[in-house]
Amino acid sequence: MTERRLVASTQLDADEAVRVCYQLATLAYPGGAPWRQATFAADMALPTVHYDLLRWQDELIGFVSRSTVLDETEITNIAIDPAYQRQGHARWLLTACLAQLSAGPVFLEVRASNLAAQRLYQQCGFDQIATRKKYYHDPEEDAWIMRKMIN
Repeated sequence: MTERRLVASTQLDADEAVRVCYQLATLAYPGGAPWRQATFAADMALPTVHYDLLRWQDELIGFVSRSTVLDETEITNIAIDPAYQRQGHARWLLTACLAQLSAGPVFLEVRASNLAAQRLYQQCGFDQIATRKKYYHDPEEDAWIMRKMIN
């Protein structure tokens, strides 16, 4: 049986980590990666940002990124290769990410139309706290702001 493993981006060559996350985002998001490859590189270089990748069956199939300032964390991306979606990988990855955090609020944004992601986040303890009008583009769409409190 092959187990899922969490791999910090710092365990990979920096260029490889950027390339893999960009490729996974390009595959996973309906409109392609929300950021350019250079944006991923700049984000990974920030001291407040952490990327974890999901290794399964010797393949890197997903990643989650977060930014933590003081006691507040924002999940900025979570992506799973579509060939591996609906197999519990996103839930495992999000749960592993949350387990690394100290007490405080965790925020994320999700498209208003992304019902599968909303269900996942709600099942992991997130609640919708607000709506950002026209936050997303291509297509233009509102974002739900969701929060989970870690005690």
